[in-house]
Amino acid sequence: MKSPFSILVHRLAVTSAAALAFWHVREAMAQGCVAVRGGGLCSMNHPLSNEGVGLGSGSWQAFVGYRFFKSDRHYSGGRESRNAQGLDRFQQGTEVINYSNFIDVGLTYQITPRYSATLVLPFVQHTRSAPYEHSGVRLSTSSGGLADIRGSLNAWVWDPLEQPKGNIQAGIGFKAPSGDYGATDTFYQDQDSGPGIDIRPVIKPVDQSIQPGDGGWGITLELNGYRQLASRLIGYAQAFYLFNPQNVNGTPSPTARRDAGPTLGTLHIDNGMSIADQYLFRTGFNIILSHKHALAFSFGGRMEGVPVEDLNGNAGDKEGFRRPGYAISVEPGLSWMPGRWNVNLSAPLLVAANRERSYWDEQKGRHGDAAFADYLVSFSVSRMF
Repeated sequence: MKSPFSILVHRLAVTSAAALAFWHVREAMAQGCVAVRGGGLCSMNHPLSNEGVGLGSGSWQAFVGYRFFKSDRHYSGGRESRNAQGLDRFQQGTEVINYSNFIDVGLTYQITPRYSATLVLPFVQHTRSAPYEHSGVRLSTSSGGLADIRGSLNAWVWDPLEQPKGNIQAGIGFKAPSGDYGATDTFYQDQDSGPGIDIRPVIKPVDQSIQPGDGGWGITLELNGYRQLASRLIGYAQAFYLFNPQNVNGTPSPTARRDAGPTLGTLHIDNGMSIADQYLFRTGFNIILSHKHALAFSFGGRMEGVPVEDLNGNAGDKEGFRRPGYAISVEPGLSWMPGRWNVNLSAPLLVAANRERSYWDEQKGRHGDAAFADYLVSFSVSRMF
């Protein structure tokens, strides 16, 4: 029979690392104007089915995760955006501010100790304040509701009962276009095509970064691994990629921006918003602080983003509007595992951001910017039944 300390090590290796990550990848990589939406699975579960430490065949695990961020710090390339006078967007009073809340509710069914299936229902609520969307006035638009549902099938590479100190879990799944990708709100914009000013309310689709969904079916691929390195030290690594084979969803950008889509003479053609791929990578360590109190600390790094070009090469002349880019963060966290419960809190802190050039940036000789969050607040709770 395994000792209580050994049980805690094995539980921590797979449950705390997974619970900190299963909801981090959003359908917009979760970083402000770069649309990385939350709801990524990374659904690694504990492999052991004996001694009450994990899910046995026919068992269930329910979980809920919450995440919040405020993005308002603008980057163009890897540098903070500034105008010709050297003023940043805060000093100019033109910064875009996104407040984003994500709630993911999910359920995992353990088919066998080695194979499992997970379903996640994500919900979002966003508020966006962007002066350039309202003829220079700071007003807000918002959206919310059900986002894009995700599910996955997961398998341990090695028999978890024979490899308790380290293993790799592979997963493949789907992302359904259940979220609204054409959500609208009221914009106050100048309707006078001449030198005059005629501000009127206009109903338009909200910005890509706060659309609840992206409008396409997707395929999710993930790898989750852990290894016990010492009696109180466990290393973990995770990778998640969302492949969206479709190109655009037909929803126009709210301000008919000139930095996306082709032009015919002076005529601007809006191809709509891009259905872009997304990715997340995490690695780090879990350190057991107290066996008695089932408490552990984690520390690692993470990178999440939207690529310039998708796996199938989408980003060419038929591509729509996207803001490609990535954020790199350090990620401290705490895990508490009383009984069959698992509670996790983490706060990734931004260390680097890069709003990369999109296809249309390259074609038109410009480099757009995007707002990123300085920090995130992430909280999750799960229970095994």
